[in-house]
Amino acid sequence: MKYTTIAAASVASALLLAAAPHAQDAAPAPAAAAVAPSAITLDPVHSMAVFRIQHLGAGYFWGRFNELSGSAQWPLDDSAAPSFEVTAQVDKVDTGSAKLDGNLQGPNFFNQAEFPTIVFKSTAARRIGERHYAVTGDLTLRGVTKSIEVDCVVTGIGKAPTGQKVGFECTFTLNRADYGMKWGIDAPKGALGSEVKMVIALEGDVAKPKG
Repeated sequence: MKYTTIAAASVASALLLAAAPHAQDAAPAPAAAAVAPSAITLDPVHSMAVFRIQHLGAGYFWGRFNELSGSAQWPLDDSAAPSFEVTAQVDKVDTGSAKLDGNLQGPNFFNQAEFPTIVFKSTAARRIGERHYAVTGDLTLRGVTKSIEVDCVVTGIGKAPTGQKVGFECTFTLNRADYGMKWGIDAPKGALGSEVKMVIALEGDVAKPKG
């Protein structure tokens, strides 16, 4: 009986010790310090927008805007979403044909005389995966501003002699008629598609820490 009582007491003590929180587990771990977003200035030489539209119901025609400018904010540890402000100059449109470039810069399309720039400013973002975000923002094109969602991937972080570089690839689709570019949809009917796919390649220089 004596040994049975001692054994029972030992088991009860062990159960109490197991159930009680360890001292080292009781104190919450300190929160990791947030990493401040890095300021990134876009490199116009290595930033461009490529667009695709269907021609005469047949093939897809491609063009691009060279030398995008602007900035981004993003913590390099991917602890938060990036934000962007990007500008394309209409006079930088490039289809490989001077005649087509002139048409696109004219009143039926981008109307460069009145609206020389196209601007995107992000307003929010949600994480899809590692270095992958759905970025919402305002696109101002031909004097019309609409909210769009852009699929954005961080393509890499590299080094140059001048410092760190960050790359992004962003894609979205828009209906050009929403921005007043209706030529070729109804008249002449079917000359050009209404849907335009955009692929935006951005590369920027990370600002060096002060001090």
